[in-house]
Amino acid sequence: MGFLSRLFGGKDDAAKEKAAPAPPQGQPAKSSPAWQDAGAVPQELAATEVLEMYLGPSRPVFLDVRENEEIEASGMIPGAVHISMHEIQGRTDELDANKPVVVYCASGMRSMDVGAFLLQQGFSNVSNLNGGLNAWKGPIEKKK
Repeated sequence: MGFLSRLFGGKDDAAKEKAAPAPPQGQPAKSSPAWQDAGAVPQELAATEVLEMYLGPSRPVFLDVRENEEIEASGMIPGAVHISMHEIQGRTDELDANKPVVVYCASGMRSMDVGAFLLQQGFSNVSNLNGGLNAWKGPIEKKK
């Protein structure tokens, strides 16, 4: 199964490729997160580093990839762009590939996958908020 298939649960061109050969007998199949298979990994940033960027003069684009229900329940970083993980494949044109992007979710796992995907799409500067919104100590904006 290709990277995008695992990431988004749909089909992509990589899914049409031949399946990887089975591991030699007696050895378990290796399982890795989709972003590791992508070949490009976003930079991991601690919540304190991300807060400094947020408060700094040249704020990056903050990309929230959680689902609507999660945002309604816990809010989001003020000024962040919301594109859920399952919508990002069709909405990358809403982001500037030349601007720094900090991707986050609740804990940092989904955002790592999305960050790897953005790097594959030609985004030049993508970071992941390590620990996600759970680790964030900055302002939160609740939807009204």
